[in-house]
Amino acid sequence: MRIPVAASVLAVGLLLSCAGEPVPPDEELEKVAMESDGNRVAILDGAGYVYNRDAKKWEFYKRLWEKDWFEKNYVLDGDRVFRVSDDGSKVEVSKRFKSGFEDAATIKDLIGLKSGWTAFTLQSPKTPEVSDYVKLRNRILKGEASFIDNVVEPSIAKAHGGKAALRTHSVASTKSMVCAKASLQSELIHFKKGDDFWYSAWYLVEDRVPFTLMDLESTWIEGHAGIRITTSESGLGFELKYPPKPHYRPTKSTPIPVGKWFHVVAHVKLDEKAGVCELWQDGVKVCEGKGQTLPVAETIYNSLEVGISATNVESTTWVDDIEVSDRELK
Repeated sequence: MRIPVAASVLAVGLLLSCAGEPVPPDEELEKVAMESDGNRVAILDGAGYVYNRDAKKWEFYKRLWEKDWFEKNYVLDGDRVFRVSDDGSKVEVSKRFKSGFEDAATIKDLIGLKSGWTAFTLQSPKTPEVSDYVKLRNRILKGEASFIDNVVEPSIAKAHGGKAALRTHSVASTKSMVCAKASLQSELIHFKKGDDFWYSAWYLVEDRVPFTLMDLESTWIEGHAGIRITTSESGLGFELKYPPKPHYRPTKSTPIPVGKWFHVVAHVKLDEKAGVCELWQDGVKVCEGKGQTLPVAETIYNSLEVGISATNVESTTWVDDIEVSDRELK
């Protein structure tokens, strides 16, 4: 299965004009224009544009997703959906997934169609770039290397249910990094506009709380745009990684426990305008919001990322008893 390269969505602040596709008429771009991090940007038919205030004109930035990306990568068979791998084989994707991290002694045991996990990310000061951590991941899976600083592994040292859980450890990021990561991914899920995404998992934070605990993403959009569970001093919330980057703050201030297991249930109704997002912590609703939960109407969320999916501080965070569904979870 192809492992897409991550990049930033319209990395505003670093936007440079470049030759490329023709720029649509101003009136078309103004209809979809938005402010994002101090820049005026527009995204139309998969292409990104930035308004050059000095030149007083719109300029093409880059294509954010391929044309015909769905037809190139998916096959439909009635209600069943298959993803086409690089070798031409078809793998069925689903809206339901469970993992308790049992029957796995090492990270190598977790990666594959049987377990449902397809990759892991170890982004740290020693492996800061995509090429660095992809190379390390491949060497670990081949048995040619071991973890350097960040760790993603099944372990029997702690567990919520059963005998094992997923241990993720990340060192702090440096000033030159956006974040550090120690996370596990599955690209065998498939959610689209109108779907209800339900997520249930148990977490144990040993020390410092990472910035994000779960990302639901589309690898088909530049930067892996999507919605994620965030943390703050007020508790759990959501953020959509896509301009204008709406945040859904905790509606009930609830500290995130350290040193003990706590239960997180998330519900997201997927829509590019009128979505809904809800979060429960140990059975108490702590966040509720309405608004954009999909980057664009055509978005397919095909990637689930769990563990330390973003942090600026050193953290050891455990995850167990993960479940994903299109039906209500408690």
